[in-house]
Amino acid sequence: MAQNVQQWFMAVDVDRSGQISVQELQKALALGNLHFSLAVCRHLIRLYDKDQSGQIGLNEFVDLHGYLVQCQQTFYQHDRNRAGYLSPPDVWNAVQSAGYRLDTPAFEASMRAFDPDRNARFELAEYIAFTLFLRSAANTFQGFDQARESRVHLDFNQFVYAAANCR
Repeated sequence: MAQNVQQWFMAVDVDRSGQISVQELQKALALGNLHFSLAVCRHLIRLYDKDQSGQIGLNEFVDLHGYLVQCQQTFYQHDRNRAGYLSPPDVWNAVQSAGYRLDTPAFEASMRAFDPDRNARFELAEYIAFTLFLRSAANTFQGFDQARESRVHLDFNQFVYAAANCR
């Protein structure tokens, strides 16, 4: 584990509990110039909180850090003109390279959902929130696709459960 990640963790674990809360994660990411809402930070914790404590420990934080680094690398790889944002075709290429196969209507609908100011530009934080959604959607879908047929049948309660786990 990188020493700087451990130091970063310890610097934001203000109560020295060995766990980082949603608020502490938000502050930690802001130190790294990633400004996320509490909802996105809560989603990140849900994804990496292996023991389901509602917080993340050092090892979980290391895994989360790896995910964020991977997202940043993909973002900058597709920000070819170094504008600091990705256009819809750039986002399409980035999510395709990350292994997500969306059809055009699904991509456009989800892109709109993560573009709150409707400027058709994804800055890094928006891109990470979008890929976080895609990752959670894929994980949730796979949980329902026991036969690995790439199709599921959901009743309304299952649909609500699935949707709630993706945001």
